[in-house]
Amino acid sequence: MQQQMSKLSILPNYTIDIEVTHNPHNFALTDLFKMAARINKKRQFLFVSTVLGKHLAVRPQVPLLTGTLLACMYNQHLTGQTVLAMPSVVKALKDCTELDGIQDSTEGSIPLSEETLFIGFAETATALGHAVFNAFQTNAMYIHTTREVLPDFEPFVTFEEEHSHATSHRIYTEEPDVLLQAKRIVLIDDEITTGNTVINIIQTLRQKFPLVRHYAVLSILDWRSEQQQKVFQQLEEQWGISIEFIAIMCGQFSCEGAPNLTSEQPKIITCASQDITLIPIKESLDCKFYRSIAENGLVNNQPYVLATGRFMLTTKQHIEQKKMLQAIANQLKELRTGGPALVVGTGEFMYVPMQIASYLGGNVYFQSSTRSPIYCTDELDYTITEKIVFESPENNGVENYLYNIQNRPYSELFIIVERIASKEIIARLVEALQSISNAKIYVICMHEMEVAR
Repeated sequence: MQQQMSKLSILPNYTIDIEVTHNPHNFALTDLFKMAARINKKRQFLFVSTVLGKHLAVRPQVPLLTGTLLACMYNQHLTGQTVLAMPSVVKALKDCTELDGIQDSTEGSIPLSEETLFIGFAETATALGHAVFNAFQTNAMYIHTTREVLPDFEPFVTFEEEHSHATSHRIYTEEPDVLLQAKRIVLIDDEITTGNTVINIIQTLRQKFPLVRHYAVLSILDWRSEQQQKVFQQLEEQWGISIEFIAIMCGQFSCEGAPNLTSEQPKIITCASQDITLIPIKESLDCKFYRSIAENGLVNNQPYVLATGRFMLTTKQHIEQKKMLQAIANQLKELRTGGPALVVGTGEFMYVPMQIASYLGGNVYFQSSTRSPIYCTDELDYTITEKIVFESPENNGVENYLYNIQNRPYSELFIIVERIASKEIIARLVEALQSISNAKIYVICMHEMEVAR
């Protein structure tokens, strides 16, 4: 396709020029992202994904199919053959039609000839990486990086992300010998800007996986300049490995002007006046019992859920965990009234609530809280118009955000949390949501299980 040039306005006196150089499936820019300003001196713009379910609510099948598309593209790169379902996946993502049927038919459908380790980047791409892994039927393992600090668990690897709001990534696993069976490693992120994070992690992984010679980097967007691409060519020669980049859209961009960000931001943050009742789940889940220490020093002793992939999942384990998530969805279906519903994940905990949302029937949307502070304004055509601010339920002391909840008149809001350190914190989130929505709000925590009598 021909190169496509676009100038997008982010804010008055702040624009971005985008040159699309590779777009094999002919997506429009707005099919994949919108622009916003970011409250971060390191990087004051943000590509707000319209397919991730992070900052904007989407049908849960959309991010799942986005991962499927990347898996199809990776398979095409490996084998030279096109997965039969790929055109249908592309059409479903563009039209947002027939999402359920396409997703059901593509899960676990792609074989792999060699043992492959898929790694998703926290916090934004934990679910995207999991969705890529979800498309493969054999020889696949998944794990995602985490920002969390587990004082009783030595990280398998640690590396840094330079431009992020939170920089340190860790990988924890109880089964390093299983991971070390990998012949190929695939890294998944929503966006590659400079590639510096990829360099940092591959440099670290090479020490743990000296025999792995094939790396791939999958992303929705790849904005590396020609010079940055040459850096990887040089590293391939220097390290004696291959590093393949596969993205749905590639190009370059440049920003003009400077955002005039007012210090006063419309936001809702409350002090909860009453306790809340958590809905216990009937399904018995596989858990990992580790404590974490929040950035403000508070300790969370609640268990982690195996189904997240934070500690590693094989394909067999993944299939077993999805059956449990289906059972939880069947329980939550009884609370639906037929109107639009929103399922909310928290931070890195995205894939599990997203998969549950995909089982809840029609007219269901998904999004996750984030620690990324986006500038908010009701100026004409701006992407983020309102937000609520609250402490992370799992990682107390860290400010989290939910954006644009009022864009749709939801009947129910299902807040699904992996591990609540303090009920008071989650009660504040509920109160903030009640102040802007008439929806019935349910809080489901994965460690609150119904006791059989």
